[in-house]
Amino acid sequence: MSIITKEKSTTKYIERLQSVPENTRQNKENAIRKFKEFCKKHHNTTPDELCKELLVMKKQNEEEYTNTLYDILQDWIVENSKTINPNSLKTIFSNIRSYIYYFGIKTDPQDIKHLLLFPRIPREEKHPLKHTELFKIINDQSRNLVRKALYLACSSSGMRIGEAVQIRKSDLEFKERIQINIRPEYTKTQTGRSVFISKECQDVLEEYLENLESGDIIFFKGKSKNPKIRASNEARRLRECLDRIGLDKKYGSSKKYKISSHSFRAFFFTQAVRKHGENYAHRLTGHGGYLMQYDRMTDEEKLKMYIELESELVVFDISKQDLEIEKLKIQQNKEIKEMKEQMQSLQSQLANQGMEILKKLQQNGKM
Repeated sequence: MSIITKEKSTTKYIERLQSVPENTRQNKENAIRKFKEFCKKHHNTTPDELCKELLVMKKQNEEEYTNTLYDILQDWIVENSKTINPNSLKTIFSNIRSYIYYFGIKTDPQDIKHLLLFPRIPREEKHPLKHTELFKIINDQSRNLVRKALYLACSSSGMRIGEAVQIRKSDLEFKERIQINIRPEYTKTQTGRSVFISKECQDVLEEYLENLESGDIIFFKGKSKNPKIRASNEARRLRECLDRIGLDKKYGSSKKYKISSHSFRAFFFTQAVRKHGENYAHRLTGHGGYLMQYDRMTDEEKLKMYIELESELVVFDISKQDLEIEKLKIQQNKEIKEMKEQMQSLQSQLANQGMEILKKLQQNGKM
């Protein structure tokens, strides 16, 4: 064997995964574990040995290799479809494809489409979180300011709950509205962005913000240092809240709650799309919207558009009234400023006209 060429193994593949984000690594390791169990149970071997045998077969008989490979993969699908929901099954299968590709076993998308059968994914219409439901949820947290601020922050900014439970006081920037600078390491896509929270959320946040240090987490009150555990805890607390206030309806196919932590993010996205279109909504929620690389908004532009949207995001009527009053004041100040400018312009014009008249009188010797 060449010094340069290294023998491939599952252990080495897992070592390579140390450089990828933790969530991705855990998902890939989970797929490897499931494929290992399958290989042991059905073929009494390891994935490493199975891939080696397949590569030998490929050199000897291409057609037999293809048939055997896709028979093995179909068997894996059939077995795991009994315990894994169809959506997750496809995700795990994608990670297995990457895993065996490392060993040289390449799968073609067209072959997968025509040679493999996956269980159908049941698709129910997603429940849209209503203002009245959001009001009940927020109102239930009256005694828990941190969780109340968390829900208001997610529904008024589009943050994922996993992002929100990592935000520190030092990530806040105080402007006309609080701007939260989400660091790349907080996000699912490893891409940082900035968002705004409503004045309504800011009012709750300011009730306890002064007591926090610069590095303190602001939307989570607990001892866990693991963001995934924090997000999981908050998802569980939300389900308890939904049970308590009678909003615990579930989808028939999956038994999942119709309202979840993701509903806050979807609520923001829906309101943002209606007001400013998909590109703005994708930008604020951290999605890769259409031609996003060519649409570069300044923070000032984003803030201006956010304030225009804000009245559709607030929960309490008094907050909406305050925003309307604020808008009226801004409009009145703008109109007063314009009137002053017009008056100054008229005064300047009259003064210039008066000077012209005086000059003509002087020129005609009438003065």
